[in-house]
Amino acid sequence: MMNQSDTSKTLSCRIPVPTALTGIFLLVAICMSVAIPSQAIAQETASTVLPSPFDTAVSEARSNMMASPPDALAAAERAAGIAAEFPEGHDRNTALATASWLQSEALTRLGRPAEAGPVARTALEQLGEDPEATKLYADILLSLGRTEKLLGRHGDALEIYQQAYGVYQEIGETRSESIVLQSIGSIYNDARQFERAAEYFLDATERFQDPSLDLAAFNNLGNAYTELRQYDEALTYYNRALAIAAEMNAAMLEARILNNIASLQVAHGEYNAADMSLDAAFARAGDPSGAEWARFMWGVRAQAAHGRGEEVRARNFMERTFEGVPLDQTNQHFTEFHGTAVEIFIALEDWESALAHLQAFKRLEDEGREFAASANAALVGAQFDFAEQEIQIQELRAAGLENALQLARTQARQRQFVAAGIAALFVLLLLVAWLRVRVARERQRALEQALYTDSATGLPTRSALIRQLREKEKSSDTVLTVVAIELDRHTHLEGVLGFKNFAELQAAIARRLSEEGDYDDVALVSPGLFALYVESDDEHRLRDEAELIRNYFTQPIRLDNLDIDVAMTIGMASDEDPETGLKNAIIAIQQARAAHTSLAGFDAVAYGDPSENLTTMSRMLAAMENGDMALHYQPKLNLRKGQYLAAESLCRWTDPERGFIPPDTFIPQAEETGHIRAFTEWALNEVVEARIALKKAGHDIDLAVNISGALVADIGFARKALDIVERAPGGIVFEVTETAMMHDAERALENFDRWADAGVKIGIDDYGSGFSSLAYLKRLPSSELKLDRMFITNIAGSERDRTLVKSTIDLAHNLGLQITAEGVETEEALALLKLLGCDWAQGYLMTKALPLDDFSAFLDWSHTVGEREIGPARTRPLREIPQGRR
Repeated sequence: MMNQSDTSKTLSCRIPVPTALTGIFLLVAICMSVAIPSQAIAQETASTVLPSPFDTAVSEARSNMMASPPDALAAAERAAGIAAEFPEGHDRNTALATASWLQSEALTRLGRPAEAGPVARTALEQLGEDPEATKLYADILLSLGRTEKLLGRHGDALEIYQQAYGVYQEIGETRSESIVLQSIGSIYNDARQFERAAEYFLDATERFQDPSLDLAAFNNLGNAYTELRQYDEALTYYNRALAIAAEMNAAMLEARILNNIASLQVAHGEYNAADMSLDAAFARAGDPSGAEWARFMWGVRAQAAHGRGEEVRARNFMERTFEGVPLDQTNQHFTEFHGTAVEIFIALEDWESALAHLQAFKRLEDEGREFAASANAALVGAQFDFAEQEIQIQELRAAGLENALQLARTQARQRQFVAAGIAALFVLLLLVAWLRVRVARERQRALEQALYTDSATGLPTRSALIRQLREKEKSSDTVLTVVAIELDRHTHLEGVLGFKNFAELQAAIARRLSEEGDYDDVALVSPGLFALYVESDDEHRLRDEAELIRNYFTQPIRLDNLDIDVAMTIGMASDEDPETGLKNAIIAIQQARAAHTSLAGFDAVAYGDPSENLTTMSRMLAAMENGDMALHYQPKLNLRKGQYLAAESLCRWTDPERGFIPPDTFIPQAEETGHIRAFTEWALNEVVEARIALKKAGHDIDLAVNISGALVADIGFARKALDIVERAPGGIVFEVTETAMMHDAERALENFDRWADAGVKIGIDDYGSGFSSLAYLKRLPSSELKLDRMFITNIAGSERDRTLVKSTIDLAHNLGLQITAEGVETEEALALLKLLGCDWAQGYLMTKALPLDDFSAFLDWSHTVGEREIGPARTRPLREIPQGRR
């Protein structure tokens, strides 16, 4: 028996760094379930309306396919029984095939591919010997290919996928083409050709934009880049998948993706961050008791504990991972957990358990190598099928000639006949081989066309650009700079013009770039986003190039007798890796927009360290639960009554490792990833509890909470917010910025009206810092304007500022609104504001934002002062509060 150190050394070479769960690749199957047509039979026949019980069973099978595969299987079996009673004919066969297909899908999701395969083949047989090119036929092929892949028969799976792709192309099912591309990418993933897999996943997102498909592709890309040890790229795609899952309100998917992020953090050595991500995952997924998904989260938690050297805790978590699962029956999803378990039990000197897990690890590792070899063989077989056919033909030729020679010696009279027969056979074989090679080439050509050419515009895709950049770098020492060009308002233009005309507009933009700028192969990276490259990294030349590009579009583009004015935002970046260069160029576009300019080079310093973003959102969610994040309250002084009758809640987050994290650091990221809703709902609950506590203490004051512009048009959030604040009626104010409703004004106004009708007060924050529309101001059911601090800072020394403040106060009063001045820091400013008729003042002159207990003490102190005239002594109350009460 090897000693502990020897065993550990051996395992360190053989056990992979923990990565995202392989099982999450099954998210592709989640997307495929969405593709099940609700009227599969109606697509096959337009002449007959099938009985309602069958439609009901099919619909039930579809709706339960993700949430409850056993119920989906039962419904599909019921549909099959109903279909069997139909009269003989085409409709009956189609109904039976649909029911069989749904059974196959359900069996696959139940982890029973060996049973699913024959059922899918039965579905094909039920369609007849020569099925029509329909979506149902292609969907059954796709289901069969999936079962063949799960059973390790990658060659058959690849051939079936290509056949399904051909049918989808023929009938124009672009969405389903995207699904097939993801499926082929999963074969490359099984073959451990992760770069090639990533190309297919990326092309799938370009082929068809759909939230569920994008979620699966982004998650799969995160897994692929994790395997390639490209952690920044992995994080980027995990976050994009997480944002989509949050928008879909798919808590279980959020939990699985958070688990992937935790696994990535473990691989990066950030064990505490991994625990916080897992806390957030469990919070999103709910009660883990008895849930199959939970064991994988416990496995990652065990890896994090083991990384910190907490072996007893790690063992406890690992036992939960394998609870109820015989070690000799585990599948590939458990491989890395077996490896970690070996190290844990060796550290605890539990040699028997270590040996059991080592044997399981070795078994799965061997199976994994065979699985990868099978996938590689399938891919190699697809590429060299023609060569194999040639060898077989040559062998047949040699055998045939030898037989012909023997026959010539023994049967001279039959020699010519036999030779002719053999020749005919060879001709037939050659013809069959030629046809197969031609079909294979056509399939390969179609797949390459799908990968490297956008189907709608005919432009090169992102994959084509990356391939060209890599080829260019190999043949030249010149530094290449990627120039990303995004069409401003492209979403609006696509909605107005329609898909077809928008595709023509994109093609026209690319033509103008090629003709005016002589750029080779302008690529379409995504709708409205183009990319090209320049052979230089000289900043002055690049800026000149960018200005030229913008000048090419000073004249409108003519499209169907319509002149369309277009504007561009341009980002540029250079990097040795083309993928990174393109990614950074796209980021530079966002940096340009943030700086309110139309051009920017990638600013690595402003972008920051992506590894910090790895944990920010999971840390934020954990901080909301463990108390590291809290609300402080800054009082507002009523200048007419001389009392503190309101306050604004402000978030304060002190992280144990990073210290104070300002809101402008994490709020934008929360808005981007979709976590802003969870954060705001937490803040609303905190404010309501504070309002109740203050009222019990004798302080009946209004408390304001900021509502992100990303939420004001969200009907679901609007209703949830009302459910929360109804516990503190009449005392809550929602503050929104003046530009918050610019994106979807009508829906935002509906929500504002809904809140106002329920008794929630609306305040307009930072008034004057943007470009307000008086029309919006007139329509908003607001009760307060908050004047931005930029007008208050120099009010004592600037007559222009005093004039602006006075006119704004008059405007507010004429509209029936009260006005609050923010950023009041001097006694002179406070006196002038009162003189000008301002209603409220807020700022450091009175006090900074205080924790709830200190704020309550502050209010107690203010009541003891009384309602005498405001003066300097009343503007610095915090310093007069006894130390113990602060």
